[in-house]
Amino acid sequence: MSSPLSERYRRLGEFLRLKREGLLPADVGLPSSGRRRAQGLRREEVASIANVGVSWYTWLEQGRAAGASLEVLDAVARALRLNADEHRYVLGLARGDSGARVIAPSPADHARYGELVKTITTPAYVVDPCWRVIAANALAKECFDVDAGTNKLEQFFLDDAFAGRFVNPDMIGRSLVEQFRAQWARYPDDSIFDTLAQRFSTRSALFRKHWDGHAVGESYRGDVSFTHATLGLLTFEALILTLDGEAQLRLCTYLPRHQDRMSSAGAAHEAT
Repeated sequence: MSSPLSERYRRLGEFLRLKREGLLPADVGLPSSGRRRAQGLRREEVASIANVGVSWYTWLEQGRAAGASLEVLDAVARALRLNADEHRYVLGLARGDSGARVIAPSPADHARYGELVKTITTPAYVVDPCWRVIAANALAKECFDVDAGTNKLEQFFLDDAFAGRFVNPDMIGRSLVEQFRAQWARYPDDSIFDTLAQRFSTRSALFRKHWDGHAVGESYRGDVSFTHATLGLLTFEALILTLDGEAQLRLCTYLPRHQDRMSSAGAAHEAT
């Protein structure tokens, strides 16, 4: 039975391999050498670009990252053209705090953030790293059917009717998976993430597609557009803010592109 540390090193190796296989020589300034037996760059090419030993890089892909220095990891990240979110993910898996655990919010947190979201005049809710909602305002309930206790991943990936309201469910699904995986790197050995990932992978082809592709990101890609039952098509710019400088809780707010419609929805809530 593998240990939590060996499992995260395995995930790191798989991620690096997928990123390497997704690059062409031209992507990193290398001349094309004609026909290749395998897709993507060779391990030797990545090691050369990163100026690290081929053995070191091979060990990383084989899940043997113990002892890898920040300098090696940074060099590999640059060689693979990783973006900032992917770079942080690599560091989290290779050197993250093995003692970090997701802490359940206290009743005081629920009350405090419940009051916070009530002051926001656009849809807003607060989630923990596993996308469990701990507070939501009335507009979040109206637009996204979100309330305290909802798990956003479960709502989107396990409710086809809900996901079908979105104009581009594949994009939304990818963004949710990206953020979930990025959060996991902050708590690399907390089994709650693996439990949730296995559950959603088993029951959702869309989750499995992006999870197996190792998508990583800290926020949404593009606008969020969906069809509301009474207001019609609504489009939002999603904004994710970390609360109190912590990685534990995040405030998700949605800035409407159709202010007139959202104003009508807000007025309806005031009237009730």
